[in-house]
This record gives sequence, structure tokens and C-alpha cells, in this order.
Amino acid sequence: MSNHYHTPNLLLAAVAAIAASSLSGSLVAQSIRTLSQCDSVRQVYAPIIKEANRSVVEVVVDGEVRILGTVVGKDLVVTKYSELARKTKKADNPAKLQCKQGKDTWSATQLGFNRPADLALLRVATAQLSPVQWQTTVPETGAFTASPDGTQTPRGVGIVGSAPYQHTIKKAFLGVQFANAEDQPAKLGQVVAHGAARAAGLLVDDIVVKFQDEVITETQQLREAIPNCKPGDKVSITVLRDAEEKTFEVELGTNNNAATSGQENVWGALSDVRSGFQQVLQHDTVLKPADCGGPIVDLDGKVLGVNIARAGRIETLALPAAQVQQLIKSLLVKSQPAAKKPIGTD
Repeated sequence: MSNHYHTPNLLLAAVAAIAASSLSGSLVAQSIRTLSQCDSVRQVYAPIIKEANRSVVEVVVDGEVRILGTVVGKDLVVTKYSELARKTKKADNPAKLQCKQGKDTWSATQLGFNRPADLALLRVATAQLSPVQWQTTVPETGAFTASPDGTQTPRGVGIVGSAPYQHTIKKAFLGVQFANAEDQPAKLGQVVAHGAARAAGLLVDDIVVKFQDEVITETQQLREAIPNCKPGDKVSITVLRDAEEKTFEVELGTNNNAATSGQENVWGALSDVRSGFQQVLQHDTVLKPADCGGPIVDLDGKVLGVNIARAGRIETLALPAAQVQQLIKSLLVKSQPAAKKPIGTD
């Protein structure tokens, strides 16, 4: 019988005990999530992830480990596309790519990428990698999972929260909170970490006096102007700083890509790109952005998909196995013609 129906006794018993307790629903959920990150619980999963661990690499960009990667062929690895750009700012052609597994390090080249899925395909200078074993069925909601990272125990364990669904892009978002009332000047009271405003250089106490061609005299004007734009739009914002006007070009993000700094301080950073996916599995494993790119496995040790984003406090998204395999085939076909730069799908 499949291990899928033999949840490790330690975790199952603990979950049952918590669920039967007098705690409120929110505290029950929080207790189960906390339990899932305990060393003793993760140790239970060691034999389950043993095979999948052979298919995990670390992706190194310009000498720095940036993200995990999942081995999908003897010389092929997939990883999170946007993370390749965080240091070099050139995701389509990073200066130097390597893949590391244990004591071995190999050079790598980017064959292609799919921007909507935020997935990159790398070719590694070795033919000795061990490809993942894909799970051919879609996991049920409530199924237990583990996210291996190449070490003895998984980086985290969790539970599938939903069937595959489309994670849509939200409305354009500047990533600020205002200090003044709606009829007062648009003074910035908070600039969200990893938000569009912070990336462009806007600061707390800046007063926005112009948005594109519109003169801004009240906070409400700016609130009404931003939703008329789309995520990814580049807009001109002029602010008053220390009695001097400064103009910035801001690439607007999404409200899903701009968690409050308070949330990030308490629960850790979220992935910069974490919305707009055509199809994702959602699970509650608490991962860091750098933990994405690696596989997520079921209790049979089969790979359900590739972790692609930490999207919320208890929300991690994974590209389903079937979708990843389709993307790999597409990117391999597109990479066949000789080209100097990776082939991308926008």
C-alpha cells in the first residue's frame, strides 16, 4: 500500500492531539504549522526524501548561492527565474552560473525561461545528475508534503491547501502607506520592503507632488491614480524631499508582491515574484525565498512539483509536476536554434 496512507505516526498523532484540544481554530492551525517545522518531525521525513535529495542542487550566481534547483535531466536543472537576477540584474543572461551538489560544483548555462511561470531551465556541465521521479497524480487537499534541500532532513514539511488553481496578478501597487488624511498632502508614512516604491528609491516622509503628468495635492488623488495602471507599468513620480523636488521612475508591482514590512519582520521575507502563475499548488510549508526552486514531494517521495514562491505568511506556491514537464519540453524545443541569449517566453 502507498505510503500516502501511512502518514508518519509522530506527526499524525501530534496533529490529532492538537486538533482535539480546546484551542481556537486559528491557534490549532498555528500549532500544527509550528509543529511541522520541529526538528523531531522533520527527522521523521528523512527516509522519505532520501531519493529526492539526489535531485536537489544549489544554484550559484556570481559566486553566491542564490536559490535551490531541481534536477530534471542528467544535465538539466530548473529553478526560479527571477532569483537569478537579484544580484546581476540580468536574469536573461547572468554573468556566471554554477550548480552545486555536495562537494561538486559545475558551470551552467541558461537555456531558456518562462516568465509567467517564473521558471528557468539550466544546462549543467555534467551528465551525472539524478533526475527527479515525478508523481503522476494530483495530490489531494490535506496531503502531507516535504520540501527537501539536499540535506538529511527537509527544509520544511507541510500540508497541501488546495487543488491546482490560477494565482492571478493583482492590481498595480506602489507599496506605500500614507501618513496623512485623504485631503492632506500625499506624505509617505511607510515604504514597504521589496515594494515598487522602495526599489525606486522613495523614502518615508517624501511628499508626492506629481504622478505622471498629474499634479498631486491630496493623498486621495494618488490613491485614485494608481489603480488605473497595470502591474509592470513604469510611471514617473515626483516627490518633495528636504524642500527639493526629485523625480523617480517606478515600476509598479502588485498588492500580492508588497507585504507589509511588519509581516516580513515577524515571519521573514516573501518572494519578489509571487503572483500571476497560470497554475499552482498551495501548501503551508514555511520557506524562505532562497528555499524555492527545489522540489516538493509526497509521502511516497515522488515529486509533486517545484516550489516557486513564498507568497504569504503561511502560503507557499509550487508549480505542479505536469506543468513543469510541459514547460521543460517547450523550452528545450525553443533552445534548439543557435542563439546567443536564452530563449524566453513572456
